Amino acid sequence: MVKVKFKLKQHFYASWWVYSLVGSCFLLGLFFGFLGMTSLEQNQTSSLSKLFEEGLVHFEKNFNFSTSARQAVLKNTVNLSKIFLMGLTIIGLPLVLVIIFTRGFVLGFTIEFLLQEKAWRGGLLALLTVLPPNLLSVPAYILGAVMAINFSLYLIKGSGQRKIKMSQCFLEYLLIMLSLAVLMLGSALIEGYFSPIFIKLFP
Repeated sequence: MVKVKFKLKQHFYASWWVYSLVGSCFLLGLFFGFLGMTSLEQNQTSSLSKLFEEGLVHFEKNFNFSTSARQAVLKNTVNLSKIFLMGLTIIGLPLVLVIIFTRGFVLGFTIEFLLQEKAWRGGLLALLTVLPPNLLSVPAYILGAVMAINFSLYLIKGSGQRKIKMSQCFLEYLLIMLSLAVLMLGSALIEGYFSPIFIKLFP
């Protein structure tokens, strides 16, 4: 246990700036998501609202919990896999930040849309349907991005500068990503089985 605490402390000390970079990208995405929604013209907002209402009607008639969960699992798995694969290449490093920014943007845009179009009901929808799965997926995205960037930086270093063997570093990277996949699975199950219940309660 002491060894684990020491390794975690060492990791955060060495990677604080990476966490700051990734966190900043996510927060910027969140901010621009809010801004993007508020800057839409009236006709664009009306069209978006109409599509949303049509989607809710379709949701009520054709919703299937298992299908929703499978789609959420697939989405989260694909996104985490992209981050993992980009970490294996040097050129993928900036693309990891793009994924994190995009994730923040989508989340910010969605929350602002619900608040703007549904008022207090939108706030409850965001709190009960959007927030719960993101409590697991957002930390997984951020930690996965940090690990991917760290591994890319490890690859950039010359063999003489590497203190850890390639095989050991890759194994640690793989195990951490598999652990994060469990978080993503939990997030997908919440999104597929838990969130739809509240969507039906707030038509």
